Amino acid sequence: MSERTVVAWDGSATCRAAVDWAIDRARREDDGHEFELAHVIDEITYVSGDPGDPGAYDTATAPSPDDVDRVRRLLPRATVSSRSVIGDPVTTLRRYTDPDTLLVIGTEARTVPHLRFSWSVGSRVAARALGPVAIIPRRVTGIRSGVVAGVDGSPASLRAALLAASEAQLRDVELRLVNAWLEPPLWQEAYVFDDETIDDDYLDEVTRQHQQIASDAAAVVRDAFPLLTVTAQAVHGYTVRSLLLASPLPELVVVGCRSRSTLSRLLLGSASRELIQNLDVPVVVVSDRVHDAAPGRPPTIEHGGRRSTDSPA
Repeated sequence: MSERTVVAWDGSATCRAAVDWAIDRARREDDGHEFELAHVIDEITYVSGDPGDPGAYDTATAPSPDDVDRVRRLLPRATVSSRSVIGDPVTTLRRYTDPDTLLVIGTEARTVPHLRFSWSVGSRVAARALGPVAIIPRRVTGIRSGVVAGVDGSPASLRAALLAASEAQLRDVELRLVNAWLEPPLWQEAYVFDDETIDDDYLDEVTRQHQQIASDAAAVVRDAFPLLTVTAQAVHGYTVRSLLLASPLPELVVVGCRSRSTLSRLLLGSASRELIQNLDVPVVVVSDRVHDAAPGRPPTIEHGGRRSTDSPA
């Protein structure tokens, strides 16, 4: 479980839906949990040396005292604050990330081509984050229960499974670990296919191997969370479809993300990216960079004679 929740704030209905999701989650956390509304003023729109009051800049999208007071009323045991920061949104939000912080970002349903949507703020922050990032859709469809995590045997997916376990324990629901697989492409040199290669015995053996991957991850999770109900399943199908359409429909999906190159540090891996592009359920992305040391928190700015960080309740 995280020690701090930070929600990216821009005043939109999308961000308010993310705040509501984060509040509902934080209600289950221990006393003293930190909850922060982070308002990033894009440095492109901010003109240094402007004669106007910097505190009045972008006030239409900053969290109001009423917004902060509402969170405090709903989370009386938490330490609630807000702050405004001038900077590049992706770089600034990344500075909030660390293994003990859950960064929450709202998102609309995709209405633009896939490639353009993959460059959204949420996708770019999740790809570069040093801690878990929750991407929350404005609307969640269907009746949902339980937490689903994708596992593939990698360290990143195991970290995702353990975080998913903590989320399932927080909610007192079942955790389902899913390893989705498809037959290897015919052109792969490592596989030589003929008419007799792909038969029932072959598919049974491949299924067994993938079931073992899921079962091994489940064993690690059960050792760390002995009271949690954990199931492991190998599913023949596309990863994203297998996770989003798991039965029953999950209330939360957790996936790991591996950064293999400079570009992949800017863009999510294929499965994580496709999940966010087809989002109808909250998704938490756990980057393989989560073990790195996180930089310090961003500096605050002055707002009308007072600091932008409100005093704790």
